[in-house]
Amino acid sequence: IRYHKYILQTGMMSVEPQTGYVRTWVGGINQRYFQYDHVYRGKRQVGSTFKSFVYAVAMQEGWSPCTQVPNLPICIPTPSGPWCPDNSSKDYEGSMVPLKSALAHSINRVSAFLIKQFGVQPVIKMVRRMGISSPIDPVPSICLGTPDISVYEMVGAMSAFANQGVYVEPTWLMRIEDKNGNVLEDFRPRIVEALDEQTAYLVV
Repeated sequence: IRYHKYILQTGMMSVEPQTGYVRTWVGGINQRYFQYDHVYRGKRQVGSTFKSFVYAVAMQEGWSPCTQVPNLPICIPTPSGPWCPDNSSKDYEGSMVPLKSALAHSINRVSAFLIKQFGVQPVIKMVRRMGISSPIDPVPSICLGTPDISVYEMVGAMSAFANQGVYVEPTWLMRIEDKNGNVLEDFRPRIVEALDEQTAYLVV
């Protein structure tokens, strides 16, 4: 077990945002020795990639990429005491920052500022519409990417931004045919208008 823990594992997936068709699915580094799918079954903390959803809620509420917000220490009350995240760097420390720069530099305090402004539930509701079904604790720290989510879910959700806000469920099986080419079963992906086109455009 200790030996296997030293081996870096990974999974990778790509889709066409407009159709949801899966074009690449790499479940692991070696199927012979590691028969575990890191795309669909494996779930990990997604970290700062989750911040896009928090910013999307702000854009949906009428904010813009140029809206200035303070990059200052912030605390959010929780049942277990105040939660006070810090930044990983000193970029824009103590100044007003446009949202586009805050997301580009992944500034934690700005993400916390946004989750304090708009709340946790609107973010969770949005990601549910974008195809993420993994459990998400309704706590402020989700704005920094604490939820464990699969690659499959994250790729599908991010594709909605590139598809004018429309979520198309990633699909790897299109149809089943018999030996004569007759279609026995046809599969259509689930399609949801997850967010409006303007919000998707602003996030991109």
